Amino acid sequence: MDAAPVIARGHNVAALIPPVPEAALPYLLAITDRKTLVLTPDAARAVALADALEGAGRPAADLVAVSGLARAARRLAGGVPAMLLVAVEDAAALLRRSLLRPAEARAIVLAWPDELEREGTAALEAVMAECDKEAQRLLFAALPGSGVDALRERYAWKAMTFGFPAVDEPAAPPIGPARFVTARGGAFAAMKRRVLDALNPDGEDTLVVAPCPASREAAAALAATAPADAPPVFVVEPCQLPWLRRHFQPLTAVRIASAADLADRRAERVRSALAALIEAGDLDRELLALGPLFSRYDPADVAAAAVRAAGAGLLGGPGVEVAATPIDTAAAGAVPAWAKLWIGVGKKDGVRPGDLVGAIVGETKLGADRIGKIEIRELYALVEVRAEDAERVASALTGATMRGRRLTARIDRGPGAGTGGSRPPRRG
Repeated sequence: MDAAPVIARGHNVAALIPPVPEAALPYLLAITDRKTLVLTPDAARAVALADALEGAGRPAADLVAVSGLARAARRLAGGVPAMLLVAVEDAAALLRRSLLRPAEARAIVLAWPDELEREGTAALEAVMAECDKEAQRLLFAALPGSGVDALRERYAWKAMTFGFPAVDEPAAPPIGPARFVTARGGAFAAMKRRVLDALNPDGEDTLVVAPCPASREAAAALAATAPADAPPVFVVEPCQLPWLRRHFQPLTAVRIASAADLADRRAERVRSALAALIEAGDLDRELLALGPLFSRYDPADVAAAAVRAAGAGLLGGPGVEVAATPIDTAAAGAVPAWAKLWIGVGKKDGVRPGDLVGAIVGETKLGADRIGKIEIRELYALVEVRAEDAERVASALTGATMRGRRLTARIDRGPGAGTGGSRPPRRG
């Protein structure tokens, strides 16, 4: 049965769909003549749903996705949009400031509320208490269960269901084996390249790499195109993994080398080169030069400083004689203590160093001692972090919000690095 006519007539609907924007589109597009409040588990999901709706033809002027409270306050001051998409906790914050009036919405969409933690559940209750009891309700859930049943009973009473199994209906058998990697939303293209690099198939057409499917039928169709000895690889967000695990067995992770793995390999090369020098002996001249430092500093610190100085070319200046050795100086310098990140916000956005430190700590749970020098330029910022954390921090910040802007972050290679020869332009 098609849900669109049911929604158009104003009935409550509950649908069991994967947590993928494309899966929600048929339901959201069926709401055409009612002010709608869409509540999501997080701001990234609100933005993703708005992007999908705009791509499907819904006018951008009808959509407001809340990614920052200050900017949302300005936009809501002009009136309630045709469709407001907002994370549950952001909605509660706007409600406390009297900036959100849920009672004005004639349709309420609860997008995957089964993902909410305790704080989110309390925020949802506060917002729903202010909604019109007669407003239409749509509820999307990823997996069946008693928790979802309770949400249906509380917030979508007498909803017509789509995709839910009948009582005592056995679960559908697994489609087959599959593999997965996790990534933030919007990172599919970059992660696909990394998967291909890691698995190195004979040809790209011999390996199916796809985002999380929008339905079981789509998942089965993708699996049918994959070779028997190469199960499909799905690039999914962590919230999509339980749905994928329900439909594919066995489901195994693809091992992708991280920045920490690469740093470990480079460090091992440095250790091997140093061990070879030590076993070869004939280090009297170097020990004589470093001897005075051993009485003032820990020998391990002296050795570490020597490796860094060699990699940076600091030991080859005038008046300093260093014996030629077989150590590869590129390898010696391949384990930098710090890496620099380019982040697409700057002075024009009112960003301060404390904002960047707070964002990094909040998104990654790293200690502030793993953050180094911060330079805020007019259009962007450069932030030093520990080299082994750089890729993780860049991935965590990309898609996060600051001062009402969605962030883009990447490891900075300096002017002229990469294919473009310059840093990416700042988006308005």
